Amino acid sequence: MRKHTDRNRRFTAAVLCGALILSSFLSGCTGKKTEEPLRENRSGPETSDAAHPMDGLRLYLGYCFICHGQTGRGDGPYAASLSARPADLTDKGYFDKKTDQEIYDFISRGGIAHGKSIHMRPFGMQLTRRQIMDLVAYVRVLNEGRPVDLEKASGNTADDIYGMSCIMCHGRDGEGDGEISRKLGITIRPLGSRAVQSMSDRELETIISGGIAGTSRPSARYMPAWSNSLTDEQILQLVAYIRALAQP
Repeated sequence: MRKHTDRNRRFTAAVLCGALILSSFLSGCTGKKTEEPLRENRSGPETSDAAHPMDGLRLYLGYCFICHGQTGRGDGPYAASLSARPADLTDKGYFDKKTDQEIYDFISRGGIAHGKSIHMRPFGMQLTRRQIMDLVAYVRVLNEGRPVDLEKASGNTADDIYGMSCIMCHGRDGEGDGEISRKLGITIRPLGSRAVQSMSDRELETIISGGIAGTSRPSARYMPAWSNSLTDEQILQLVAYIRALAQP
């Protein structure tokens, strides 16, 4: 089993702790410090200096795509099993009427706090203010139909990317026991298993880049495609990360 650095242990433990705390806070967050409101803009330029859509995309794939879908249309692999269809984040007419602060509050406090779906969970106890701002910036990209043509290289290491986006499904040590996989009952092969480790580097690169469709619903990609949010170098770093998880 791969031993994590102290830095990565603290990072991943914090994410997991936040995930456990989050499950008991379905009605929104309480007891938090009052946050400085975002500017009252609709198109997002005022937050562009502080928020990063590309980082928002990585977070979106790690936390949101399972319900909202790869392209934000509310058609994620878990959407069909929900009592209410997830919001279509590409609906420009709807989001033109929403300020960044309203979108931020919805992500932070969840659906119940706004009289909406119970399935939209509050992420204010799990994500930082900057991360939620990045998600708001990416929601703007989705509902305005703008391509994410920013530089993908962010300086994030494989440890950073795994802890920010992959851990929710694959778990801290790659055992396939992340929060999403547990809650949705999705069977994920351990990354250190012989089945995964026997794949070539090229095969792993292809899976990370293009994703994997659900076996019961071919159109649903349970493993999202990361080619639009990670550089080729970062994908190679993740392959090396997976190799380091090889079981003895």
